[in-house]
Amino acid sequence: MTGEAHHRGLLTLAEVVARQQRELERLRDHRAAREIRCLAEGVLIEQLHCTPAEAAEHLDELAQRTGVGTVELAADLIGQRESSLPGTSSVAPGVVSTITELAGERRELGDALVAQVLHLAGAAAAALWELQPDGALEFVAGSGLSALETSRWRRIPPQLDSFTQRVARQGEPVWRSGAPDPTEHPLSPWPGGARAVLPVRGSAALLGVLEVVWSAEDHVVPPNVRRTLTTLADVTAHVLVSCPGRGRDGGPVPSERPENRWLGAVLDSGLLVQPLRDETGEVEDFEITHVAAGFTDPSGRTSAQLVGRGLVRSYPLLAVHGIVERVAEVLRTGVPSRLGRIPSSATGEAAGPGEVTVRLVPFLDGVLIDWRADHDSGRISALLGDIQRIGRLGGWEHSVVTGETTWTDETFALFGRPRSAGAPHWSQLATWVHPDDAAALRNFQAMLLERHAATVMFRLLRGDGTIRRIRAHGEPVVADTGALVSVRGIYQDLSAQYRSEIALEVTRDQLADSEQRSRQQYRVVRALQHAIMPAVAEPVQVAGLDIAVRYRPAESEHAVGGDWYDVVPLPRERALLVIGDVAGHGVGAAEGMVALRNALRGLASTGAGPGQLLSWLNGTTLRGSGCVNATVLCGLYDPRSAEFRWARAGHLPPVLVRDGRGQALPLPRGILLGADFSAVFDETTTALRPGDTLVLYTDGLIERRGVLLDESVEELARAAADGGDVEQLSDRLLTHTTTDTDDDTCLIVMRVPGGPRHQERESTP
Repeated sequence: MTGEAHHRGLLTLAEVVARQQRELERLRDHRAAREIRCLAEGVLIEQLHCTPAEAAEHLDELAQRTGVGTVELAADLIGQRESSLPGTSSVAPGVVSTITELAGERRELGDALVAQVLHLAGAAAAALWELQPDGALEFVAGSGLSALETSRWRRIPPQLDSFTQRVARQGEPVWRSGAPDPTEHPLSPWPGGARAVLPVRGSAALLGVLEVVWSAEDHVVPPNVRRTLTTLADVTAHVLVSCPGRGRDGGPVPSERPENRWLGAVLDSGLLVQPLRDETGEVEDFEITHVAAGFTDPSGRTSAQLVGRGLVRSYPLLAVHGIVERVAEVLRTGVPSRLGRIPSSATGEAAGPGEVTVRLVPFLDGVLIDWRADHDSGRISALLGDIQRIGRLGGWEHSVVTGETTWTDETFALFGRPRSAGAPHWSQLATWVHPDDAAALRNFQAMLLERHAATVMFRLLRGDGTIRRIRAHGEPVVADTGALVSVRGIYQDLSAQYRSEIALEVTRDQLADSEQRSRQQYRVVRALQHAIMPAVAEPVQVAGLDIAVRYRPAESEHAVGGDWYDVVPLPRERALLVIGDVAGHGVGAAEGMVALRNALRGLASTGAGPGQLLSWLNGTTLRGSGCVNATVLCGLYDPRSAEFRWARAGHLPPVLVRDGRGQALPLPRGILLGADFSAVFDETTTALRPGDTLVLYTDGLIERRGVLLDESVEELARAAADGGDVEQLSDRLLTHTTTDTDDDTCLIVMRVPGGPRHQERESTP
């Protein structure tokens, strides 16, 4: 059974390699045939004055009528391009020769074609632009333009309201004559001249824009010239399709071309791939079209060595784990996905027990692929090592795909085998087992290969002559595609069971003591939180504001967190309002909360603004002994100007209630504390009016599983607009904004006196 399973794995790899070879041959043949067909269609377009679709249909009809293959007939048409087909007119001078020179330099080809456009249309100038994936238009060729004019229109960004960008966005031609609108940006030294701006289309996408300009303002483009220019725009499409950087459907392909260097500013890691389809249109592989600067190939291959290669050819073991099918699904649905528990060896890294998670994200008309190892692998490895040492356990894994067997260090110790000798193959394990137990071991291995978890006990014959009783447990590892990837499990030495039980009992006692101490610490921290921030505090009167504060602790004692608030009176009748949330739960979070609250109170005495206070507080967290991350919103209210100057460190936006309507305020820049020494915290100022209400809160007030934070903030804004004084509003928000995350919650509601709501409350007996 073991040999058969291994053979099935090798067959899978052989099929992958064979498919790659077939794809390479098919791509070569398809590319050559497609180029010949495009040239022939261009000949027919000019000879018959027809559209590209009609030319393609006519070429197929001629092939059927003559009994000659389409490619062979296309080659004959190109060879006799100076002659006339039955029922056709002569070829316009220069057009066919321009098309047949597609193998020449791109700039020279474009200039020649645009010059021919000028000749046929009797125009003064013309230019051809190519549409880039970012929406910009890149200059390809031109005629009749000065060097200065060419330089000015080298690149037209998508934000510029020009004739060319309008055509690129709408896909419809523009025929214009007479004086231009002052807001328009016309091409050439003849801003008042007539012009034709035409879309250049491929079979499935807009490729670029062709603009033709006449010098006379009163020039009118006759219908026959319009038809000629439309035909020439279609011919230009064949040129752009044949140029580097175009896919087989004519759409733009992100690559390492100079005009697409903007991709480097967008993508910092990963591979960008695009589909390669078979004759039926089904995706069978993906071509690597861009390699981000931050991507590191485990095999040491450079970007130049990867771009243009197939994904399966570059990473064949990823194909075994269903990477092609999953990428095709992401491309079809537009929904990001991921493949988990992929052995690191599948990406080209050295074989071992490590695993990676492959992320798949749709981008433009392709998919971005990246993989990263588990950041906790070192900590988890250390934890597993301790567990194996205490329980006399040894881990093992056998790859069905590669046939390789991997042991942990403890397994080598259990077997008395030096690590330098390597792990024996899985099929050789029976040589280490007592003969009476060999049949049970083989049955154990067969059950695993049949995808069933199994357990067996056997006597291990060690090299030093000793015998140990081993219990083995294993289970299959199945990929998302349903294929068996490997089997893995543990060996446990039961000879030292008594010593293991003693060690486990001691461990239980230690854990019980630790749990008791932890519970005592939680009680102390909870009492400290209640002393600093009571659940319902007395109304606060600072800087002439009506302020209500609330603190709602988590229900579970193990979920005690680091949410906090503070209202600090400052000189000149100003007030500092602060609300924050330390990441995590437990004693560490509570200690971090107390430290940040006290530090900010001390820093506030300097009179610095909110942005500077957060910058100092960020430095304090990074230089401290503990690793603290927290979100904070810090605001300074001045009653003389009625302005609330505030800054944030990754915190949720305040909600402003004005004239019975609530909305979240726009967020200034500022990441959470403890993330970056060079972090910048921008300040923003909100002018408040009499009767305005501000609601500051932590995520425990609104966070719910399965609901986006933006939706929760909008719901909070609607609830806050219902009115009432600050005390009533605070209680209602705590009551009606229940969450399911069992997290601490802090809330500050402040109102500027003097508005209609305030006067109504003051007049109520």
